[in-house]
Amino acid sequence: MSRLTKQVQLVNALRDYESHNENFTIRELAAKTGYNENSVRKYIHEKLNGIYLHQVNEKLWRVEGVLKLSNDDFCQLMSQSLKAKTLTPDMRLIRSLMKRSLDAFTLALEVYNRPSLENRVEAFCIFSVNAWELMLKAMVIKASGSHAIFQKNKRSISVTEALNKVMNQNDPVRMNIEALIELRDSAIHLLIPELQPQLSRLFQANILNYQQRYTLEMGCSPLSGQSVGMLSLVIDGAPSEIAIIKENYGKMTSDAVGEFLEKFNTTASKVNSFEFCIPMDYRLTLSRSKRNSDLVLSTGESGQKAIIIRETKDPDTTHPHYTKAAIVLINSKQEIPITTYSFRAVIKKHDIQKDRKSEMHYEIDGRHRYSDKFINWFVANLSQPKWLEEAIKSYKRK
Repeated sequence: MSRLTKQVQLVNALRDYESHNENFTIRELAAKTGYNENSVRKYIHEKLNGIYLHQVNEKLWRVEGVLKLSNDDFCQLMSQSLKAKTLTPDMRLIRSLMKRSLDAFTLALEVYNRPSLENRVEAFCIFSVNAWELMLKAMVIKASGSHAIFQKNKRSISVTEALNKVMNQNDPVRMNIEALIELRDSAIHLLIPELQPQLSRLFQANILNYQQRYTLEMGCSPLSGQSVGMLSLVIDGAPSEIAIIKENYGKMTSDAVGEFLEKFNTTASKVNSFEFCIPMDYRLTLSRSKRNSDLVLSTGESGQKAIIIRETKDPDTTHPHYTKAAIVLINSKQEIPITTYSFRAVIKKHDIQKDRKSEMHYEIDGRHRYSDKFINWFVANLSQPKWLEEAIKSYKRK
């Protein structure tokens, strides 16, 4: 197991302890990583003690602040060399862009959740597009070098050009960003209070998309210890009346709004994805299949025992990993290379997707998401002889 892989395992273990507010011993921490106890003890006392780790008593330690570190930040901190790792110009630029992107993202949330700010919708749109533009350019540099974000006249490429280099044309995340770009460019007509119920659905999806992509790039959440899925962005309201908009703002604005809403509703219906916009409709359907249900109705003595739901669970917290992110995370925790094919083989072999919602799997909008419990289960089983090989053979037979 490479040193960087072990360091990623170490930071993931510390993140887990911090997110659950749990104390731990050096032996417990070593058991979760590829290090022995002496190496863990050395790292703690030389690199982390008093900064991110604090001693509770003779045996127990607590962690504080690791959730804010990216994988790269932690690996540099844990370097055996006492001198700081030399950063290339591209690495410095990537870090700068990601930091500025996070600043813009944070500002977008802050201004939107400030009720007294009359132009908060416009401000959110501008800051959110800026956050994406900076992160997309950092991704382009990481893949192709800094020259890829500059034109012949030495000016930086536009956010649309960065999108072309990073995302496919039919990607719902890209469609969501493009909708915000259109809003920003037509702010004088489209960013009006009457459109806020529709726009908030678009904004909420944008925030969740940013959180997932930032976490994938940096290895840590953009808002450590907070759930962006619970931020007050979605506003349920009456449909916008074009006639009233025309009366209040004039024909040019009403035409622009009508065209935007028609395009928005058509795309939302066609794409049908939470990554484009958050739906606000509610349906209750009776089905014989438990797999396709969120509620189970039963009667009589043989019926299921009723339970009281005291707290809803946010799937972005309980099942945060889509397929690609799950594969990346699994590969960061061990040395056996997991491909999309072998991942699917394990899923089919062990019927992980048998139920629409379980402790390890959650299907939303036709897309499969996985929990941390599933990731840990997958990694733990890889140590079993021929476990992965048997799953692949079974998948080939089917």
